[in-house]
Amino acid sequence: MRTIFGKFAISYTRDRKSAKRRCPPAASQVWGIACCATMMAIAGAGCSGPDSPSPQDAVLIRTDQETVTLAQFERAFEAARIAYSDDRSVDPEVIENARLRLLNQMTEEVIIDRRAKELGISLDDNELEAAIQAIKKDYPEDEFEQMLLESAIPYSLWKDRLRVRLLIEKVVNKELVQPVNITVQDIEAYYKAHEDDYAVNDKNPPEMEELKRHIVEQLRLEKVEAAYPQWMDGLRARYGVEINWELWEQSQHPDAGSTGQGKE
Repeated sequence: MRTIFGKFAISYTRDRKSAKRRCPPAASQVWGIACCATMMAIAGAGCSGPDSPSPQDAVLIRTDQETVTLAQFERAFEAARIAYSDDRSVDPEVIENARLRLLNQMTEEVIIDRRAKELGISLDDNELEAAIQAIKKDYPEDEFEQMLLESAIPYSLWKDRLRVRLLIEKVVNKELVQPVNITVQDIEAYYKAHEDDYAVNDKNPPEMEELKRHIVEQLRLEKVEAAYPQWMDGLRARYGVEINWELWEQSQHPDAGSTGQGKE
């Protein structure tokens, strides 16, 4: 599922009513790292009570069982900025777009975390440790830790992010990957449509099993990506997901004024 997770990031729009996943560009490592701070905060805080008068304590993202406050979002965003660059003088429009990307990604991760709980899906320590060792074996001794150090990413933060990623993979695998059915007709149609992509000279004929495996992987990925938006929209409705857009605008432009709250 590594390939599918790489496609998990969301595309974003300034239209608040439709700030949802539309097509899946490559995931950003930086913004992904920040989200684990959110998931850790949610696990510690649980469902919040009435909103505090402080805007930082006000709820930014709400589901039927979980909330994310503005303060939790800001901590996650700051972690991402530190990991991304020491240069804080970034174009304001770039920062605004990055904040919106993180907001949407955090929202979808909260939704999938909620779905995991409903399905009884979890990740034990042995699974996490096996994944860590599989990643580390591709690096020379100490090089992996050095890479994290140079990126200003604490190992504990990276580990918690990996846990979130693996949990997401489990949920997506159960809900979207396993139900996919790929027929012989699907494979033949795909090959005919992409025949030029597989053209090779006669001295190097492709291994048919390898070719078939590649086509099946591509078809599975396409079908999962096509099913994802409707699946996510269904979970949004199921869990009553709300984003406080008025609070969001205030966080983007702190001097804008009132503290009222608006929702999707």
